[in-house]
Amino acid sequence: MNIIQRAAAVGAVAAAVVGAMGAVAPQAGAATPLAKYNGVCGAGYTVVDSAPVGTAGTVYLTYNPSTGKDCVVTVRARTGTAVSMLAAVTDAQDVDPEFDEGQYRTYAGPVYIGHPGHCVSYWGWISDQSGGANNVHCAPLT
Repeated sequence: MNIIQRAAAVGAVAAAVVGAMGAVAPQAGAATPLAKYNGVCGAGYTVVDSAPVGTAGTVYLTYNPSTGKDCVVTVRARTGTAVSMLAAVTDAQDVDPEFDEGQYRTYAGPVYIGHPGHCVSYWGWISDQSGGANNVHCAPLT
């Protein structure tokens, strides 16, 4: 499978994950994340949203106000043997998600998108578990 076919396949899987999730709203007062944010998005990024990835970990949406970019990373609750993982982000204006997918022991990502003022959807998966949120952060964050 060449890179274009692989990107199309992952894009189709990501679309299916988003479709299966439906309109997932962030949970007010959600439980403590299963895995802590690991800072891999870089300096200036702060967590603005997160969602559990089943019982396997947490997917984080971070934002850097100086660059206007969002970043997503999926973090496992427990490091172990490499498993299939994904971190992905898209916005209402972009039909193709930015994603990192592969066999990882600790985390997938970071992936970045820079469209301030557009709603973003983000999601992650670890093995056969997924999580995320659709159409969040629709206004520029400060």
